[in-house]
Amino acid sequence: MKIIQFVADALGDASYVVVEGNVAAVVDPQRDVTPYVAAAREHGAEIRYVFETHVHNDYISGGRELAERGARVVAPAGANLEFPHLPVADGDEVELGGARIRAIAAPGHTYEHTVYLAIDAEGAVQGAFTGGAILMAAAGRSDLLGPDHTEELTRLQWETGQRLAALLPPAAEVLPTHGAGSFCSSSGTCGDRRAPLDVELGRNPLFLSAGFDAFRSAHLGTAAPIPGYYRHMAPINRAGPRVYGEPPRPPAVTLAEIGRLRESAAFVLDVRTRADHAAGHLHGATGIEEGGSMLAYVGWLVPFNAPLGIVSYDVQQAERATTDLFRIGYEDVRGFITAGSPGVAKASTDVIRTVDVVQAAELLKAERPPLFDLRFRYEQLRDPLPGATERPIDQFNDWAHEVEDGTLLVCGSGQRATMAASLLQARGRTVVVLREVGAIELRAILAASA
Repeated sequence: MKIIQFVADALGDASYVVVEGNVAAVVDPQRDVTPYVAAAREHGAEIRYVFETHVHNDYISGGRELAERGARVVAPAGANLEFPHLPVADGDEVELGGARIRAIAAPGHTYEHTVYLAIDAEGAVQGAFTGGAILMAAAGRSDLLGPDHTEELTRLQWETGQRLAALLPPAAEVLPTHGAGSFCSSSGTCGDRRAPLDVELGRNPLFLSAGFDAFRSAHLGTAAPIPGYYRHMAPINRAGPRVYGEPPRPPAVTLAEIGRLRESAAFVLDVRTRADHAAGHLHGATGIEEGGSMLAYVGWLVPFNAPLGIVSYDVQQAERATTDLFRIGYEDVRGFITAGSPGVAKASTDVIRTVDVVQAAELLKAERPPLFDLRFRYEQLRDPLPGATERPIDQFNDWAHEVEDGTLLVCGSGQRATMAASLLQARGRTVVVLREVGAIELRAILAASA
C-alpha cells in the first residue's frame, strides 16, 4: 500500500492518494484534482474512490471533479450530501484492491466527522486519515458550528481522541487533513504533516491532558477568528460544487482594463510582497501577498466571489493565485497584469509609508497619531498594547468607516498592517505602517522610552 500526501500551502491542508495494486483512492481532495490524477497514473492505478472525512468548512472539495472522471464519492451518512455518493457509518468498509478502508465515527470537529483506517492486504492498519480529529500536536477546532454547539463538540472531540488512541496501533501513521497554517486547527500545530500515533501520544493535548476539563481549557484557550468565507463552504460542498474539469486560468489584461475593473467596483488584488506593494502600487489595489494566510484574509476583506483582478510578478504567480482563490469559491478572476507590463511601473504611484519600531515610537511621541492595533482579538487580550485602539483585521469591514481623517499608525504584523493600510488609503486616509514587527515589539520600546 502506498500513501502519497499532497499539501495545499495556501490553506495548510493535506490530501492523500492511496494506491493498492492498480486501484487508487483520494482522501479529502482539493478542488484542483490534477495532482491526484497524475500521481495515480504514475503508479499505474485508476482512481475508483474519493473519501471525505467531513463536510469541509475551509475549502471546496474536489470530490465531484473526481466523480466526473469515474470515481465514487464515499462520505459520512450524516453529511447528507445532495449528489450521488456512498454513505458510510461506523465500521463500514470499502474494498480497495486487496486492501480495505474502514470508516470510524469520529465526531468533534463536526458531528458527522469520520476517520478512515487504511488496512493493507495482510490486515494491518497502516494509517488513519484523521481529517480534523487528530492533528499534529493539536486537534481540529470544535467551535466552527457556533457557540450553541461548541461545548458538545469539544466533549465529542475528546472522546474521539481517547477512542482512536485505544483503537490504533502505536506505529500506525496519523494522516490529518488540517495542519500548520489552517484555521481549522484549535492551536498552532507543529511543522510535521504526518507522524506515527506513538509520536502524537507524547505531544498532543488530546492524549497528554489529565482529563476532559484540562483538554477543554487548552483546546478552547486560543479563540482564533473564523475566516469569513467558511460559512459558504459547507453549503456548497453539501449541494455539490460546479464541476470545471480543471482550474480556470486568468487572461492577461491591459493597464486600462485593470483600471476599468477597479472603477466597476471589482477588487484588484496585488499578490506581490508587502514590501513591494508599499513601495508602489496601482491606485486602489489591495495588497494581500501570496502566502499561507492569503485566502483567510481574502475571506475577511473581500466579499465572497466578488469580481477580481490580480497584480502579480508573472503569469505563474497569477495562475497560482487564481487556483488558490478557486479552492475557496472565488471563481470570478477577470484578468491579471504583471508588474513588468507596459505602463504599470509608471502608473504605480500609490505608496504606503513604512517605519521601523524605533521610528514608530518617535512618531508617536512627536505627532501623537492614533495607533491602531490590528491583531486578532485573542492576541489583544493576551498581550494588550497600552494606548492603542483595538481594531482586529478580521473585523475590518465593521470598523473601517469609523476611521477619521488624519495620519494613522497601524501595527499588528507587517502583513496585516499593510493590508489595512492599502484599503484605508483607497478610502482617502493617510496611513503609516509599522513594518515587519508588531505590537509586542512596539510595546517593549515604548515602555523602555517612557
